[in-house]
Amino acid sequence: MNDVKNNMMKQAFTDALPIILGYIPMGAAYGILARQSGISLFPAIFMSIVVFAGASQFIAVGLLSGGATGFEVVLTTFFLNLRHVLMSASLSPFFRKVSRWIIPFIAWGVTDETYAISIGRYHSNEADHRYSLVLHYTAYASWLTGSVLGALAGFLVPAALQSSLEFALYSMFVGLVILQISDRLHLLVGVATAAMSILFSFFMGGTWNIITAAFAGATLGLVLEQGGGKRKKERGG
Repeated sequence: MNDVKNNMMKQAFTDALPIILGYIPMGAAYGILARQSGISLFPAIFMSIVVFAGASQFIAVGLLSGGATGFEVVLTTFFLNLRHVLMSASLSPFFRKVSRWIIPFIAWGVTDETYAISIGRYHSNEADHRYSLVLHYTAYASWLTGSVLGALAGFLVPAALQSSLEFALYSMFVGLVILQISDRLHLLVGVATAAMSILFSFFMGGTWNIITAAFAGATLGLVLEQGGGKRKKERGG
């Protein structure tokens, strides 16, 4: 039994290696951008300690540098991270026999990357809660390490590289959207949301055009998805 547990934990470290290779440089990019956006050293690092959500942190830096309020940042990142509810729900059947006090510590480390790597392990009975704890907190440590290094070196980076990192912020947003597009519905909703954001920007101040468009786009996607499901059932019946 101990051999099985040890093998699972070793496998978690092995599975975490690709995440580490991605999280350290991305965490460093976040730290540098945060410092260049005017966020002081401790808040920049503290955000990585208590949030651990790369996309949300990049978005928060962009919004704060654009003059957004704390409420706008929280609301925007809340909608962005709603997908974690679905990911956690799909993982929950594998933790029914796990002590409840451990669950929050496991849930803390659920990210797009840790989920993508671990879900297959669970379905093939190659992982348990110990696997998740090792995988999640190894990933967390690598993100935090990158963030600290980036925040400390924020003002030591050459100006040319600083400019490219500012572009990396927007390219990451685009990349996140593209990764979510898997069919025509997603493409339609993405284009419609972008169009609504541009339209709302003409009469909404701050970043409210982004928040409102995100909410409207999510609602549109839900309506279209439910409508498509009903039509399929009618044809099947």
